[in-house]
Amino acid sequence: MAFEEEVVIKTDGLTKIFEKGKKRQVIALNRVDLEIRRGEVFGLLGTNGAGKTTLIRVLVGLLTPTEGSAYVLGKDVTEGIDYIRDRVSLLPQEAGIYDRLTARENLIYYGGFYGIPEDELNKRADHLLEIVGLKDKEHYQVKGFSGGMKRKVLVARALVIEPEIIFLDEPTTGVDTLGARVVRNLLKKLSSEQRRTIILTTHDLNEVSELCDRVGILNDGKLIATGKPSQLEEKFRAANLEEVFTGLVTGEGVYGGSTP
Repeated sequence: MAFEEEVVIKTDGLTKIFEKGKKRQVIALNRVDLEIRRGEVFGLLGTNGAGKTTLIRVLVGLLTPTEGSAYVLGKDVTEGIDYIRDRVSLLPQEAGIYDRLTARENLIYYGGFYGIPEDELNKRADHLLEIVGLKDKEHYQVKGFSGGMKRKVLVARALVIEPEIIFLDEPTTGVDTLGARVVRNLLKKLSSEQRRTIILTTHDLNEVSELCDRVGILNDGKLIATGKPSQLEEKFRAANLEEVFTGLVTGEGVYGGSTP
């Protein structure tokens, strides 16, 4: 399959159906067509159950598509998943952490699975712990950390392998205002300076407006809108992204463009 050079994620008619008993099916993804380019921060928006997590799980090889196709870094997710997993990182909302390890040990342990040389791994850990503001806590067991501090360790852990694509599910959940700012600035830098692609889910639409180059809105498994936040606001004659989102999902208050 031919790709434009900068397209790193592409889906075509991507469908995922879950069987719930003999006579019931749940369509979690319904013919999703999507392209994401290298260096983008792409926001996935949708209510709970809209299909965001299912889409991410398909893209990282945790679920197999029912129909359609999905390519990541030029590889079909049903055939090239080992290649993909070496180059992407996933931070789920309910990610586990090793409470008995220190902040530094969590990063080193995780990076060790990828065969990163010890010297290089320590350099990366130093850099990331400094950035997320935990250098002075690096030798403390994380079981004594607050929820926000643990989340910062998890963000650093997801980045220690220097992935080409980073999937982040609610990355600033439980993080205080200052910590959330640190995480957002880090994501901006990764995108703009290192051209890493970031796929972000969040319910904080201000965060989306600040971080995301483009967004995709999912509703009942369908991708009902994509574009830059400002373009969507203009298209649907909305004052802000929240109006666009609520208008499309509920069918109320969308005056421009077309409704699904």
